[in-house]
Amino acid sequence: MEITIDGRKIAVERGETLLDCALRNGIEIPHLCAHGGLSPYGGCRMCVVEVEGMRGFPPSCSTPATEGMVVRTQSDELKKLRRNILGLMMLEHPNACLVCGRREECEAFRPTPEKVGRTTGCHTCNNKAVCDVRHLSEELELKELPVAPVYHQRPLERENPFLDRDLNLCILCGRCVRVCKEHQGAGVIDLVGRGSNAHVGQAFYQTLIEAGCTFCGSCVDVCPTGSLSERYAKWYGRPDGYGATTCALCPEACALNVGAVDGQAVCSKALDQNVPLCVLGRFSVAEFLNGTDRLQFPYSRVGSVLRQSDWRLALEKACAGLAPFQGGDFAFVCDTTSTLEDRHVFRRFTNEIMNSPHYIECAPDRWGHVRAELPAGVRAVLTTGQFFTPDQAAGLDLLVVMDCYPTELSDGADFVFPAAVFAEVDGTVADKDGVARPLHAVCKAPGLALPEWQIVCALSRALGGEGLAYADTAAIRAEMGAADPKFLMSRETAPEPALDASKRRMYYRNHLIEEKVSGLRELPASPDCKVAERRPMGLKAAMDATAEPKGGDRFRIVEKREIVPNTHEIVVHAPDVALKAQAGQFAIVMADMVSERVPYTLCDWDAATGTITFVVLEKGQSSRKIALMEAGDCLAHVTGPLGIPLEIKNYGTVALAGGCYGIGAIFPIARAMKAAGNRVIAFSEARSHYLAYHREKLAGAVDEFVQSTVDGSNQTKGHAADMLKNRLAAGEKIDLVIAVGCPFMMMITAKETAPHGVPTLAALNPIMVDGTGMCGACRITVGEKTKFACVDGPFFDAHQIDWNEVKDRRSAYAAAEIQSVGRSAPVIAHHHHGACGCKA
Repeated sequence: MEITIDGRKIAVERGETLLDCALRNGIEIPHLCAHGGLSPYGGCRMCVVEVEGMRGFPPSCSTPATEGMVVRTQSDELKKLRRNILGLMMLEHPNACLVCGRREECEAFRPTPEKVGRTTGCHTCNNKAVCDVRHLSEELELKELPVAPVYHQRPLERENPFLDRDLNLCILCGRCVRVCKEHQGAGVIDLVGRGSNAHVGQAFYQTLIEAGCTFCGSCVDVCPTGSLSERYAKWYGRPDGYGATTCALCPEACALNVGAVDGQAVCSKALDQNVPLCVLGRFSVAEFLNGTDRLQFPYSRVGSVLRQSDWRLALEKACAGLAPFQGGDFAFVCDTTSTLEDRHVFRRFTNEIMNSPHYIECAPDRWGHVRAELPAGVRAVLTTGQFFTPDQAAGLDLLVVMDCYPTELSDGADFVFPAAVFAEVDGTVADKDGVARPLHAVCKAPGLALPEWQIVCALSRALGGEGLAYADTAAIRAEMGAADPKFLMSRETAPEPALDASKRRMYYRNHLIEEKVSGLRELPASPDCKVAERRPMGLKAAMDATAEPKGGDRFRIVEKREIVPNTHEIVVHAPDVALKAQAGQFAIVMADMVSERVPYTLCDWDAATGTITFVVLEKGQSSRKIALMEAGDCLAHVTGPLGIPLEIKNYGTVALAGGCYGIGAIFPIARAMKAAGNRVIAFSEARSHYLAYHREKLAGAVDEFVQSTVDGSNQTKGHAADMLKNRLAAGEKIDLVIAVGCPFMMMITAKETAPHGVPTLAALNPIMVDGTGMCGACRITVGEKTKFACVDGPFFDAHQIDWNEVKDRRSAYAAAEIQSVGRSAPVIAHHHHGACGCKA
């Protein structure tokens, strides 16, 4: 059978749709709901085509190819139709960045997305690098929307392990629902509700666990928008690449594709897309490998203390300690999670270098746990994990431990060597049937950690052994006479733990995996274990455990409300700060005793009631902790007022530009400047109408108030800088501009005022530690001089600020910040938001 697509004669395979046939032959047709391996859906209508003799524009994903069809996939009419369809779809999807006039400029300044709670635009979307919607908007040249968008104000769902679900991003393509039903045969999720209330969810408002989810991750893999995301990996962005290896967390030995960023594992997926992984292979690999307490350096005991060392010195001392214990005095203890090559070297080291018969290789039980018994008379042991108890080790004269994590056993060892493990090493492991499967080093081991065979070979050389000299694992395998291993592909059925999470392994090298991978605590492996009571306030509970004893009204939250998505207005009882506060100053806030010290510009204060007000944008862990707090809770510390107050005098005409969290901060400045006799104009920007707030409040404090939106949803399109630019271009005289908002917003404001010579101030609140100029964490360059934002600022000449340095410093701690953002409860949305005007 043959058809014609865009003038090309193409042979059709049996059962193909027009979309299948086109994609197989390299002809691109836009599509969102269609996905390889899933049944046709025809929901998004992006794949419409023209077919001669057929009325209308049929969707190519659900139209079977028939003999002699003549199909056109590209025309001006099709492009316009697809653009309109996408525009309608975007009316219920955060879209301001897609139609922003400064999109290219913004993405050059901040190429990677910024962490937030719910996504309200591309620059805060974890899916930005791989988003199908962004790609289509560029291809179809989507520049504006027909009407103002609707934001559903749905909370970010964080109560399930491993997954975040932001239904505000969902376009109802149905991919996740279909992959769950068709590939996994589960049907855990479905489309719930009707009309504008339709959304993806579970029946009867169950959690994913209650609905029977096995956490295979297939729904995350097929989501085109980032509505479903992997909590651990979401803010790392697109992996630099994927590498194939084998999962060694259990004997199923599934083939993995491990994604890495800067050599660090961030995610893992099935190499065979037709067979799901269990929760260990899909969601636990990267988190296990990247634990903050991984052993990274060699240690040797000096008296009662283990001291960090380098490899040369540690190996020399260890060999000197091992040398006297030849023959039956020495034992080597390992389990079968070490590679086959490692174990070959271990055995040779034990038998040939140490002349000992005591090579002990233990097979884990069904849960992965190992318990070894030491032979009588053994006085020195080299082990790859805590396979015997510290009490058994108490009678030893020497203990050397090679491991990936510290244990009670390693705490009492004489020498501790950091070991690289499965995705960090080359070699082979045996599956449950004894078949060798390949391991490849697809990510870097932490610190100075080495493969175990290399450590043992180095010990052998230091002990005078010449036989254990291998260039690589291939040389060891050749000596073993082993054939080249192959990945386990094309399983007939999914591995048992992928079908029933309770069948998963609990231990790896005797480390309880759930201690390193927190989401597993809600998925107990043993049928005898009860599911822990769900505590939705996960971070809040941690805060309570580390909080200072609360005394009276000290830093009590008087009022807290979410004014727009992710942005919270907090009123705090802090009479000493309220008594001294002046326009332009800030306070440093700690949610609890272990949270970051975060500077927030004071948005209002009342000396009579002793309260201060600030606006918090939920971004990282510390701001999320504050977002989770409620009226009546007490902050750990509020230090202020800090910074140099603005000079309040009669300048003439003062323009205030506020964006995002800066909108609240310009209110006290407006009030003070107005009282000093200035004509005050306030330019407030928001990405869309539902992100605008304090409109009536600001309008009542200034002579003129201008609200603009990036998407034009309030009929005034553009940034505050664009509004200012238009005024200056028209010849309006402005004597001073003060900008408060994100660095990009303040940078473009400075860019637009510079040609007109208008003095412009910008507020900088970078990372601060002590807030007194001692630590230097907040240093910035202004006019080629180093300044400290805490004591020299927060306001600086915006034309003199090194904005590239500001940009770079904001991302300096990105990796640590990403790992610190743990699982927590949803910050519940409510009706107090800018879209309805309630309290706005």
